[in-house]
Amino acid sequence: MVTSHRSRVVIAGTGSVGAATAGAIVLQGLCDELVLINHNPDKASGLAMDLMDGSDYTGRFVSIRRGDWADCRDADIVIVTAGPKPKPGETRFQELGAAIDIVDPILCAIRDSGFDGILIMVSNPVDVLSWFAWKRTGLPRAQVIGSGTALDTSRMKAIIGDITRLDPRMVSGYVIGEHGDSQFVPWSTVSFVGKSFTQYLQDNQSRYADITLDGIEEWTRRRGLLIKSLRGGTSQGIAATVAGLARTILWDERRVVPVSTLIDGEYEYDEHDVFLSLPVALNADGVGDFVDLHLDESELSKFHRSARIVREHCAMIADRL
Repeated sequence: MVTSHRSRVVIAGTGSVGAATAGAIVLQGLCDELVLINHNPDKASGLAMDLMDGSDYTGRFVSIRRGDWADCRDADIVIVTAGPKPKPGETRFQELGAAIDIVDPILCAIRDSGFDGILIMVSNPVDVLSWFAWKRTGLPRAQVIGSGTALDTSRMKAIIGDITRLDPRMVSGYVIGEHGDSQFVPWSTVSFVGKSFTQYLQDNQSRYADITLDGIEEWTRRRGLLIKSLRGGTSQGIAATVAGLARTILWDERRVVPVSTLIDGEYEYDEHDVFLSLPVALNADGVGDFVDLHLDESELSKFHRSARIVREHCAMIADRL
């Protein structure tokens, strides 16, 4: 007898990021069924129809429809992208009050549906809201992740690719910590074409005389703001990132990815009860083993600073639990 497993992904929030994420999932044919939820049901219905209209030209058919919270019960993955529309000049943390008002009822509805899959938080500030989601839903720690610095890591690699005119996928390394201003690149762990990236720059000083590690790190940190100033917001990069996380989980790829996850005493990081991005083995069960990066003293100090900042903002919304 032939049996099959029907995979279902639910996206809560169909604004620019949610819509782009839905498009990326459909174009890659990552699941059997994609369910869209929005506070304005017509908006979810319209996006579902729009995506379905291109099904004749996609590599794999994906059933797409508007749904409701009951659909979360049997979902493999629920992706939360809902949040307030960013205001010019406002930081992710300044949006926290408005974000929690939107996200908290969504998390309650997901919890009450009986959902027991993998929850991916995309809404910003993602580290704070991922911690809140873990607390609110009661899901095991392995099943709650934030998109975190997975996007920033890809940005860092893209910048190095632009500089060197080589494939950015040859960069091995991560941006870690907060998805925000305190994020950083532990350069002691970054390699490129068979050597440390630091050594690569030293070996090619005449070609990259104006390039510094600090400069690349700052470009990575500010790239999102630059995109927002040029086109009004970011959507395509984060959509590709979240689709990649969904693929890794649904297809059990066991890929090492830096996502925002609960840090609770692992290795030398020595942090507790805080969500930050570190490279972890991601698979069908969610977060697996942590990768011990063996950070140097300066890098550990930066990591602890990230933890303090995120923890301070978690304390601001702890009374909502």
